[in-house]
Amino acid sequence: MNVVYVSLLLLIVRRTFSAVSYNWTYTYDPSSTAWNPLKGFVPYYYWTGSQPTINFPHSMENQYFSMKSLMLGPNSFDFSSIDSVLNNTAKRNHHAIVRVYADYPGRSLNSSIPDFLWNGLTIYSGSSSRDSFPDYNNQTLIDAMVTLIQALGQRYDGDIRIGFWQIGFLGHWGEWHTYPNATYFASITHQNQIITAFTSSFTKTKLQLRYFAVTGSYNPINLNIGFHDDSFFQDTYGQSWMFYNTSVTVGANNQWRSQPIGGEVRPELMPCAFANNPTTACQSITGLKPLDWSTCVQLTHSTYQWLFYAFNTPGYSDLDYNRAVNGSIMQGYSFFVSQIAVNEITCSALSHVMRISVTMSNVGVAPFYYPLTMNVKAADSTNKSAAIYKSISVPISNQLDQISFVYSFDVTVQTYANIQFSIWLNSPYLVGNQTIVFAISGANTSGIIELPTIPIEPCGTQSVTAGCASYINSAQINGTLGTSNTIRSNTNDFHDPCSSSVSYNTGIALKKTV
Repeated sequence: MNVVYVSLLLLIVRRTFSAVSYNWTYTYDPSSTAWNPLKGFVPYYYWTGSQPTINFPHSMENQYFSMKSLMLGPNSFDFSSIDSVLNNTAKRNHHAIVRVYADYPGRSLNSSIPDFLWNGLTIYSGSSSRDSFPDYNNQTLIDAMVTLIQALGQRYDGDIRIGFWQIGFLGHWGEWHTYPNATYFASITHQNQIITAFTSSFTKTKLQLRYFAVTGSYNPINLNIGFHDDSFFQDTYGQSWMFYNTSVTVGANNQWRSQPIGGEVRPELMPCAFANNPTTACQSITGLKPLDWSTCVQLTHSTYQWLFYAFNTPGYSDLDYNRAVNGSIMQGYSFFVSQIAVNEITCSALSHVMRISVTMSNVGVAPFYYPLTMNVKAADSTNKSAAIYKSISVPISNQLDQISFVYSFDVTVQTYANIQFSIWLNSPYLVGNQTIVFAISGANTSGIIELPTIPIEPCGTQSVTAGCASYINSAQINGTLGTSNTIRSNTNDFHDPCSSSVSYNTGIALKKTV
């Protein structure tokens, strides 16, 4: 694991007497993170129930919507069905994954295509009479889709109840194909219209497309769009046409670094996916051969997968259940705090400036794709003064390649106080009482790390010249002079008494170990 310690060094006074200094280290353990939001296995939406038949760990629910249920006329809409789903999932402290379709194999087109679009619309046959589909090159149909997409974006873009919005609309199930009759699928021009409508209408909510190689005339790496593999664990890697291999071919195998990858575990393989020997177990129920689960997750950097089998009878049991939970946990992000240090950096008769330094890395396979902050709270149990809160942004760039960063907070506290510091992650895109639990041994499911109470005693005698000189010398011996990134909370809490006698140097104490 690469580890980079990054800080902005302020040259400050050190007391000649011992300063307050504490340090805690933590062990990596993701077992408490199974219910973390916006990742893992996903059931289908379960309406008004309080939980699915089997309450397997999850934080999202998936639901399809027919185009007809949302669009009553050329400029007339009814979004009550979406509102109902979003309200119900949010009440359960879950996000929804949304997709709109125009044809759903096994269901009549009368139930999915708005009535006003039927005049002059050609219908093509699929593999059976129940797999017919509309002419996806009918301009009236495409224009109606664009109008609906724009209305959906105006209403729902940035709605925190939505985890991911799959672009859908075109093809069977909205999956951008009409297999086995591929002749009449939407042209590149019409694909472009749908993609453009989405990317211009949804700029906050994360979008996903089905195929890396079916993106109109767009280069996928230039789109702010993720992708979903709806034959995960079966067609994920191996042959040139498979999901991961296609991403490599088109140069989009790093799309996960900024956009989410999801999908659906191949339904026939769900019952046997987490057997002790999936290949042998699957042979007894299907002719399909599974791939290696860990390889699928690691190659694609999957954040979530639909896996309805885990949530319905009979579901998984015994060791299969445990392996399934682990298979869910290994997807998406996994934030590991390896160390927390609290050091006194300045002291006066009435107050002290304490620096809380949190060393954290994302050791998961993918980042957290929405805005994220690390937060600290300082509570004084002695004087009962108001708690102090500070936060630092955790950008996606700090969540890649398992690199550690040190996040530092400077907090002014009173002398003769007993201070407890608390650290947690938060996002404005969490719903209800969702929390992001750290991947550490003994993690609290509240997502909060509470440090032991620290007593704040009076200062000792200070020596400006000696203190500054000693501190500079220590930094030069133990660090490397150079330019470093800065991850610090903004603070105006204190004046550095050393600033009048020395200059500032950003970059001292940059360390990297491999």
